Amino acid sequence: MKLHLLALLSAFASCPASAQALAAAHEVTLLGTASIPGDATDLSGLTADVSTFTQSRLGSFGSAIDFLGKEDLYLAMDDRGPGDGSLPWRCRWQTFRISLSPGAPQPVKVDLVSTTLMSDESGRGLNGLASIHAGDDRAKDLRYDPEGVRVRDGMVWVSDEYGPWIDGFSTDGRRVKRLPVPARFRIAVAGDTGEDEMPPTNTTGRQANRGFEGLAISPDGSTLWAILQSPLLQDGGVDDKNERIGLNIRILEIKIKDGAMRELVYQLDKPRNGVNEIVALSDRELLVLERDGKAGTDTNFRGLFLIDIANATDVSKVESLGSRDLPQGVMPVRKRRWIDLLDPAFGLAGPSMPEKIEGLATGPALADGRRTLIVTTDNDLKTENPSWFWVFAFR
Repeated sequence: MKLHLLALLSAFASCPASAQALAAAHEVTLLGTASIPGDATDLSGLTADVSTFTQSRLGSFGSAIDFLGKEDLYLAMDDRGPGDGSLPWRCRWQTFRISLSPGAPQPVKVDLVSTTLMSDESGRGLNGLASIHAGDDRAKDLRYDPEGVRVRDGMVWVSDEYGPWIDGFSTDGRRVKRLPVPARFRIAVAGDTGEDEMPPTNTTGRQANRGFEGLAISPDGSTLWAILQSPLLQDGGVDDKNERIGLNIRILEIKIKDGAMRELVYQLDKPRNGVNEIVALSDRELLVLERDGKAGTDTNFRGLFLIDIANATDVSKVESLGSRDLPQGVMPVRKRRWIDLLDPAFGLAGPSMPEKIEGLATGPALADGRRTLIVTTDNDLKTENPSWFWVFAFR
């Protein structure tokens, strides 16, 4: 199944020559898919009950994924678990082997290798339960919602949506480092539910359950980019009824070595969409996953966008971006449609289209030189929902 991007590049509709050149250079193919049943079990060995199943349920790991660079191994990150933070789900990540055999009857094969439980610096288990926040001392929170992951040089970098934070973990699951995130990203008052954290309780910081949803790392491992799922409250994210109206999402760029930071703007296509992942192709070009919150035949937006950050304005000194129109002189990242996951050429759209497509990772190159892209889904630990791996190849 081959898809030429000419039909997808709506941003270049008025520039046919540019679109044709890009289409010729970036042919995208769906190599194959694989799934894991919603009632599968991981290798944590946990036996306590949560909701209607045990803590060893294998699911929600499609929230984030990264290639480990050897032996077809990938680290996949569970999020905060079931019930939108209302249940005590122990945070963890899974290690999978994803074997690719283009053209074979089973081109994508997935095997679970290990499960790693996550803890803080003192060895205390991190948990998705929203109500176990530490009140005013947010740095001591044991509640955690890992939504992005990148692995380099023995460090597992994780973006947490609750904080939001960017943390480094050792390969045994223990947190060993926390990068400084500007205070503007955090809410002033933590709550037991998402509703408790929205206006009028908080008027600045991330929206409830819409913190750092995605994390990318530069190919040389020097730079991290964390992207919010939706605009900050002070950036006009919501109206007086807490309905989402904002388009301007901040990307936080951090140099790992010295902590130097800047903030860039990604503009949503629609305010009801959200961003779920970001992955770097180079030091200036990244892929961003933007989608709506629907599933099945109700789905109408599933876009992978190629962004170029080279000429984007640093907005770290801009207190408020506004809901739609940016302040004068502010240039957002350049954005163009790269893949439409709903295109019939892929055969993914229809009644079985998952709601939560959330993970992106570039994998090993194929024998013919094409690059690979792995896309994963978060099944919310629901028995009826399988977890999907979609593998694409591109030039």
